[in-house]
Amino acid sequence: MKLVLLALSLLFASCSTTQKQSRETPNSQTSIDSVYKEAQKEFNKRNYQKSLELFQQYLTGHKLSKNEKELFWAIDQIGRIYLTVEKSPKKAIEFFEKTLQEIQLNDAYEDNIQEWISVSKEWQKLSKMPKNVKKADDLFHLGKKFYDQGKTKLKFPADQSGNADFYIAATYLIPYVFNYDDGKYIGESLLMLGSIRFRSWNDYEYWTENFYLKEVIRRFPNTELSWKAYRILRNGIIIGYTGSGGDSTPPSQLRMLKRLEELAKPKKTNNKLKR
Repeated sequence: MKLVLLALSLLFASCSTTQKQSRETPNSQTSIDSVYKEAQKEFNKRNYQKSLELFQQYLTGHKLSKNEKELFWAIDQIGRIYLTVEKSPKKAIEFFEKTLQEIQLNDAYEDNIQEWISVSKEWQKLSKMPKNVKKADDLFHLGKKFYDQGKTKLKFPADQSGNADFYIAATYLIPYVFNYDDGKYIGESLLMLGSIRFRSWNDYEYWTENFYLKEVIRRFPNTELSWKAYRILRNGIIIGYTGSGGDSTPPSQLRMLKRLEELAKPKKTNNKLKR
């Protein structure tokens, strides 16, 4: 009888421990989804350190998640915290490169991560404030001045005449978007950088163009600004996947472009654009 009671006691203890562990570890689809939702809440409240911890916890159990979109956005937000909140391109690069090795995603999502890596490398090199400029507005206006100069030199779409001016413009605009993420000219600065990289990606990584243009669409949806960014972006992606054999744009990229088109296209109310 004593042996039976002892066995039952051990069984109940084991069950209790298992239940406790199941509450502490995200080991089911329901619990991993709840971690993701909590991480997004903290991110939206700008509690970035807490959000980062939760997103990292989510990634640890990502194999339990059946939602690829959720998984991608967790990766995206972690990188965004490293790059735009902590201002650490090095951490962002290391994280994204490790992610590409360990997690399999569709073509469009992998391209997004390549875009993050490329822009992180660019900001690592060019994000320091110029010695002769101390104010955010001066950075923007100098960048725009050289950007406009470059555009006036273009006589046809693929003309390289303005590249020197575009290069100088980027040396002002990149420190602006890196150091003044909430600046009043952030949208226009991102659009100019996207346009610059679209014209000069033979000299720079192709992926940087996409990052800047997608940021405009994400941050300023359904505006004239986002529509300009979308048209440049679509043109760039189609060109990038077009060769001697014709257009080979992957279906995942086409689906992504369709979603971005809906997000970018201006909405009209009484013939006026909503901003």
